[in-house]
Amino acid sequence: MPRVEQTVPKTGREENLGGMRCVDTSGNPRIPVLMEMVGALSRAVEPQEVLQVFSAHGEQLYGPRGYISLSTRGMAPGEYKITRFVHHHEPFDLASGEPWRQWHDLPVQTGGFLGQLIRSAYPELIHHLTVGDDPIVGDALAGYGSLMAIPLFDDGEPLNWAIFLRTDPEGFSVEDLEHAILRANLVGTAVKNVLIAKELRDAHGKIRAEVERVAAIQRALLPHPIPDIPGLTIAASYQTFDQAGGDHYDFRPLRSSSDGSGADPNGPWLMLIADASGHGPAAAVVMAMLHAILHAYPRDPDGPAELLEHANRHLAAKRIQNSFVTAYLAVYDPPRRRWTYARAGHNPPLLKKPGVAGSVQRLDAVGGVPLGVLDRVRYEEATVDLEPGQTVVMYTDGIIEARGPDGAMFGVAGIERALEACTGEPACVVQSLTDPLSRHQAGVRPIDDQTIVAIGVEPAEEDASIDRDAP
Repeated sequence: MPRVEQTVPKTGREENLGGMRCVDTSGNPRIPVLMEMVGALSRAVEPQEVLQVFSAHGEQLYGPRGYISLSTRGMAPGEYKITRFVHHHEPFDLASGEPWRQWHDLPVQTGGFLGQLIRSAYPELIHHLTVGDDPIVGDALAGYGSLMAIPLFDDGEPLNWAIFLRTDPEGFSVEDLEHAILRANLVGTAVKNVLIAKELRDAHGKIRAEVERVAAIQRALLPHPIPDIPGLTIAASYQTFDQAGGDHYDFRPLRSSSDGSGADPNGPWLMLIADASGHGPAAAVVMAMLHAILHAYPRDPDGPAELLEHANRHLAAKRIQNSFVTAYLAVYDPPRRRWTYARAGHNPPLLKKPGVAGSVQRLDAVGGVPLGVLDRVRYEEATVDLEPGQTVVMYTDGIIEARGPDGAMFGVAGIERALEACTGEPACVVQSLTDPLSRHQAGVRPIDDQTIVAIGVEPAEEDASIDRDAP
C-alpha cells in the first residue's frame, strides 16, 4: 500500500485535509504577537522581565495605556503602596526598580482616589475619568479619560491591584474588563512564579556554595601529600558521589621522636579507611567528627581496637542523627612490617601477593559493629606479618556496590578479578580497579562515594635480618 503524506500548512491558508478545513489565520495580526509574547515569557527569569514582556506586547495588541500597580500585602485596612506607575507615553523601563526588593523603601499611602478605588476589592470600570490635585498622585491622572481597576489574587486574597488607563473617555468596555480580569491575574501568577523560581535559584546557589565549602574542608582532612612511611608505597583514589562525601582515609604516626622534635616516622603508624552512612554534607560532617576524635586521642594507643572503642563511645554519645560509620583501622609497625587491625563493620581489605599471578586473600579474621550504633562495643584485633611485594587494598562499599546498566553490582569479585592481572604496585592497583569499574558502570551515575587505598610493601636489603619478635 503506498504511503500517503498529509501536512498541515503552517501558513494558515485554507486547505482540505481528509474532509477537515484548516481555517486561514494568516490575516490576523494579533496571533504572531501573541506567539512572540508567550515565547518571550517562557524565557523570562526575572519578575520585571515578565512585566516588560506583557507591557511591550500589550501595547501592540491593545494600544498605548498607562499602568499603575498597587499592593496591600501585609497592610492595615485602607493602607496601600504604589509599586509602579508607568504613563502611556513612557516605555516600560527594566531598570526602573524592583518593588519586590525595595518593598520597605516604598511609602505607605492611605486615602486619595486610589484608596477609594480599591476599597471594595471588586473590579472597577470608569469612563469620563476626572481626577486632579489628588492628595496622593497629584495631577498625574489628569491626562486620562478612562480606567480599569483589577484586583489580583494571591492565595485567594486580593493583595495586589492592576490599574489600566487610557486617554479616551470611553477607552475600555465591559468586555475589555472581563478579559483584563483573567489576563491581569495570569500576569500576576506568572510574576509570582518567576519570583519564586528566582528565589529558589538564589537559595540553591547559596546552598551549593556552602556545600562546596564543606567539600573543600573535608578534602583538607585527607592526607596531602601522602606521607613517606618507611618501607611502604601508597596510592589512593577518592571520588565523591556529590560535592561533599562521607568517605575518609588517613595515615598518622602514633609515636613522637625521642628528642621531642616531632613524630617518629619509624614508629607505629595509624592506617584508616572509613565510610559514614549516606553521603553529602551530613556524612562529611560525621566524618570530620571521627577525624577530630581520633586525632585528639590523648596518648599512644595499645592497638587499633582501643582507638575504635574510643571513637565509638564518642560518636554514640553524640547521637549522630541515626548515622553510623564503618571503619577499618590498622596499626603498622615499619621495622617488623607488622599489620595489626580491627574492623567496625567495614569491608575487609584484600591482600595481594606479588606479581601478576599473585593470589588475593581477605583480611577478615576479626569484625565488629559499625561506630555510633551501640554505646559500648569491644573490638577484637588480628595481626598479619607483611612480606615484600605484598599490597593491602582498602576500599569503601561505593566500589563493590557500583552498578552497571543491567543493575549488576561490581562486587568484591570484580575487585579480585581486576587484581589478578595487576603487578601489585599501588599505582597499578588503583589503575587496574578504576578502569574496569568505569567500564562496568558504563555511564551509570554512582550511588555512593568511591575510595581506593593501595599500600604496597617495598623490598628491603635487610629483609633477612628482620626480627619479628623484637619489642
